[in-house]
Amino acid sequence: MTAPTLAARRARAAALVGILTLAAGALTPGPGAAADAQWQPIASIQAAAVAAARASLGKTDAAIEATALDERLKLPACTRALDARLEREVRNGRGTVAVSCAGEEPWRLFVPVRVVEQVRVLVASHGLVAGALLGADDLEVRTQSSTSLPLDYLSDPSQAIGLTMRRAVPAGTLLAGAALEAPELIARGALVTLVAGSGAVRVKSEGVALEAARRNGRVRVRTASGRIVEGVVEASGEVRVGT
Repeated sequence: MTAPTLAARRARAAALVGILTLAAGALTPGPGAAADAQWQPIASIQAAAVAAARASLGKTDAAIEATALDERLKLPACTRALDARLEREVRNGRGTVAVSCAGEEPWRLFVPVRVVEQVRVLVASHGLVAGALLGADDLEVRTQSSTSLPLDYLSDPSQAIGLTMRRAVPAGTLLAGAALEAPELIARGALVTLVAGSGAVRVKSEGVALEAARRNGRVRVRTASGRIVEGVVEASGEVRVGT
């Protein structure tokens, strides 16, 4: 057997050095890993925001996600557990959670969250004309996704019964507060009853309305003495004045 040549011995030595270097590299964090450890993982911030939103809703079946977080965001790694609290109430599927760190390098971040769930909504059971006074037969409750709902959507017939339509809508139209208004209870020039006081002590008098008014609306009234007062229209059609 011939002795290894000098070139072969050098090749084996270089291979051994390469293997040892590779092993050491696997056990020792490189510059990139060390740098990443300095920053709070985005996933942990998102998880904290989602947990806070879910706790506020008290629902475990809703799909919740933290949105609008840039993956390039660099916040110092927190030396304590993150604190997450609801900053803006979840409404119509959207809210905001404040995620903060009270560690050595404190910070605070507002994280938008989106909640997708099935909610009850109120719709017109048939075509409705402008000015229609709503009753139970005009309304229907359905279930649909909470995404893309108007802020003032209605979910219970009691929220709409007794109100009137501002405009005509076809059957199946989602009903929102902006589309409804209280019926006109007082016409301009009508004789109205003024009520002052409360409980057992109630003083009533008469006056003439100077303008038309709806339930819970304010109206000016000329009293029998010619004095002009302002009050709030009650459901009975009476006008409450004073406190």
